[in-house]
Amino acid sequence: MQTTPSNPIGIKHKSWKVFSQMPSIDIVRLDENPHETVHGFRVDTASRGVDLDGAKVTATYADGSTETLTWRAYDPYTMGGASGENIEMSFGFDWHNLSTTKLLASLKIDLQPASSVFDTTFDSDTSPNAASTPGSKEGFPFHLEQAYENISGSIAVTYSGIVNIAGSPAVGDVYTTMVIDFSQLSGGGLLGVLKWNSDIDTLEVAGDLVPTGATCLVRGTLVTTDQGDIPVEKLKPGFKVLTQDNGFQELIMATSRIVESNELERNEKLYPVRITAGALGSALPTRDLLVSRQHRMAIKSIIVQRMFGSETALVAAIRLTELPGIYVDDTVDHVEYFHLILQKHEVIFAEGTPTESFLLNLETQKTLSKAQREEFATLFPEIGLGTSAHMIPSNALQKELIRRHLKNAKALLTCTNEHGSAQ
Repeated sequence: MQTTPSNPIGIKHKSWKVFSQMPSIDIVRLDENPHETVHGFRVDTASRGVDLDGAKVTATYADGSTETLTWRAYDPYTMGGASGENIEMSFGFDWHNLSTTKLLASLKIDLQPASSVFDTTFDSDTSPNAASTPGSKEGFPFHLEQAYENISGSIAVTYSGIVNIAGSPAVGDVYTTMVIDFSQLSGGGLLGVLKWNSDIDTLEVAGDLVPTGATCLVRGTLVTTDQGDIPVEKLKPGFKVLTQDNGFQELIMATSRIVESNELERNEKLYPVRITAGALGSALPTRDLLVSRQHRMAIKSIIVQRMFGSETALVAAIRLTELPGIYVDDTVDHVEYFHLILQKHEVIFAEGTPTESFLLNLETQKTLSKAQREEFATLFPEIGLGTSAHMIPSNALQKELIRRHLKNAKALLTCTNEHGSAQ
């Protein structure tokens, strides 16, 4: 939280365009990758560089290369920063300072590891229109220091990782992640020095900011193993699970989380997606299959082949709800979600249907508790962060894939060949 900057910024709902002189700044807030906090924000929180200790910064350059940096506190009170081979960043309490010696296309800043968030709207939490998350006070979105407002081109700033306080829905002002896209500046990126500011709040309790968009199977789901189809809740480490590409693979760890009715009511994104029997084609799934919204299903069709040149694509269940027989099931009064972690990410079979095991990466490992992460690292130090078993299209391409299946009345699981007629 900070006082409102002296140079106010005009805001529009959903997509905000900011115009001072040049460049234009397009600010977009997404509801993807939701997070939740129980204890809320520090009463004395202020935008200080020291509070960003642990944040992850990813610099993507115009030539396609990247650098991933970890923000560090420089003193106990104010300053912090991050540095790489081609980039230097620092921040105290006034302006963010950025210097790059290589043409920078975009900059991603993830504050979740620092237990901090971006507060992106001017509304105060005492505002009668309830447009500010309680405890976040007033904020403001990304804006440039006045001396840099005359650079030509445009900048796109996208916030994701929308945050809610447990017991309340997300308001739409607070986010974990900001991506600054410089690629539309003249010259195709940023080279040299830039100063900007964006309001930042820090949580009352470190670690009290966890993703809620976990990828999971629901209790009762039958998973194919070398002992036949077994309910997911009965699977233990050492069980051999059938995979699509690598035969039977050992289950390394199974974790679960129960979501009670009051939590479902507070956060509708925790309701499961129901894929009714046969809805995917080829008589699959064999029974109704319930998964979390972001759990990915393996799609195999001629349309996948034509769009991506690949036999299989992994698509989030929530993207499939445009299709008949697939919908968010808000009638359940509670749900228990299960992660199945194998040696590496695999396509497994749930209710006979190809779907994914848990993909352990920088984002999804946050859905595990600290104790679970520590146990996993201790027991299986040889297993690092993984890559996906098959391609995962962007959200836009997943939507387009489903649109084409609808248009051509094609099932998501079909026997494809070079004579297929889908477009």
